[in-house]
Amino acid sequence: MFASTPMLLAEGAMGPLGDFLPFILMIGVFYFLVLRPMSKQEKERKQRLAELKRGDRVVLTGGLIGRISRVDDDIVVVEIADKVKVRVLKKDVADFEEAALSQAKKDRGDKGDKSKDEAKKDDKSKDDDAKTAASDKDDDASRKAG
Repeated sequence: MFASTPMLLAEGAMGPLGDFLPFILMIGVFYFLVLRPMSKQEKERKQRLAELKRGDRVVLTGGLIGRISRVDDDIVVVEIADKVKVRVLKKDVADFEEAALSQAKKDRGDKGDKSKDEAKKDDKSKDDDAKTAASDKDDDASRKAG
């Protein structure tokens, strides 16, 4: 009698909620780790787009970098080169140039930087090239003289 009581309590203690508790916890974790930060970033982006003005340097979603020359309701005219202007939708402006470049550097991390060993090798090879060029000039000068 006492042996079966803990089994009954363990099986029926949670009820139908116990079956869905892990699923509910996963949804909660997903919301706080993924959805909430994404919605916050999107809100900040929309605020930045609302503040666009003439002269701002921006990056378009295709990767083009330009300067805003005119802002209409939903359309922005971006100058991407001298006398080359394109009309784009405001939603296609990814971010301001400074913010996009700093984010790219942060994403790249140390991957884009050379390691210390590679930098030393490059400096050594440049020094070797300079020494070789100097000795070639000396050889040329001695051939001409002699």
